[in-house]
Amino acid sequence: MDAVTGYISAHPGALVMIVVFIIIVMLHFIFKSFFKLALILLIILLAVSGYYYLKDPDKMPEKINQSINMLKSGMSEIVNKSKGFFKDSKELYKEGKEVPGDFNKMLKESEQK
Repeated sequence: MDAVTGYISAHPGALVMIVVFIIIVMLHFIFKSFFKLALILLIILLAVSGYYYLKDPDKMPEKINQSINMLKSGMSEIVNKSKGFFKDSKELYKEGKEVPGDFNKMLKESEQK
């Protein structure tokens, strides 16, 4: 065990590579399951739309337009929320970078007093 910790402390790049590899593997398995779920939902959606098309082909274009409009509004909400999340996380990251400097200033001021 000491050999492993000694190697990692001597070669921090190896630790970074191991962590990045583990993150990539985890993301692969997460998105792999999401991809399967999306395919299953797409097949179900196609089956349901096929059923409604065979039931009443004249009303199908109207229902498709309603569904497309609903999807567009939902996607626009998701895009707006993700933009806001990105801006907020960017600001939070910048503020987090400034905290150690501010903390050091506070410590120096308290030492001077």
